[in-house]
Amino acid sequence: MKHIVLLFALFLSFNLRASIAQESDSVTVAADSAQTQDTTVQVDVAAQSYAQKCAGCHTIGGGKLTGPDLLPTRAWPKADLSAKVKLMEPRVGPLTQQDIDQFVELLHDSRAQERVHIAQELAAKAVAAKLEPASKSEGQKLFEGATSLTNGGIACITCHRAGAQGGTFGPDLTSLHTRLSKVAMISAIQQTQYKVMSGTYQNHPITAQEAVHLAEYLTSPELMPQESSEKSVPILGASLGVIGFLIVVGLYRKRSRNNFSRQRGMA
Repeated sequence: MKHIVLLFALFLSFNLRASIAQESDSVTVAADSAQTQDTTVQVDVAAQSYAQKCAGCHTIGGGKLTGPDLLPTRAWPKADLSAKVKLMEPRVGPLTQQDIDQFVELLHDSRAQERVHIAQELAAKAVAAKLEPASKSEGQKLFEGATSLTNGGIACITCHRAGAQGGTFGPDLTSLHTRLSKVAMISAIQQTQYKVMSGTYQNHPITAQEAVHLAEYLTSPELMPQESSEKSVPILGASLGVIGFLIVVGLYRKRSRNNFSRQRGMA
């Protein structure tokens, strides 16, 4: 009986040790896997900075925005490109030499556009996790001034058109979504790096939540006011009337000059 008990105890001890060893191996594998993932997923500081500071005005191969397309700078000498990046400090804030070197490295990289896109996607997910879902209707209210901006800034429609309504002091934003990604748009709206906007919103910044709503509206042209035929007819008629009036005035002046010349000749 004692031998049977002893064998049973040894059996349990062996299985327990095997189970502990297996669990230990599993933990080690999981830790190694996590460590591998941590080392492969690294923050692309240059692309992240570009997405935050530059993407609102410049693309890399996507065409001209407010500023030029930066794809051609890939062929520039490093010294020339560094000097140009340094000149952007008034718009993006102080840049260390390390910052400048990172931007130059990014712009010289053939994968620059892909890197910036990834950085923008990660930024969008991070923002979305902290804010309320983007709302087209809220964005429209903010744009048109039906809902006041939190910090007291003026409504976008004061200076910009979206569809058939708005001011003309700033660029028309109707087709902005075809030239600018939503993430870049959010960055441009919130950071307001454009000269006029910087002065206007410096003390009245647009919040991240408002920027998300506005960008959602600006990527929804179907919600923007459309020019109705009822409005276009009177406008066309008025325009033709003005043109006709100017033609009549011109003919009258010409006739008056001819009559005056004839009178002088007869005298």
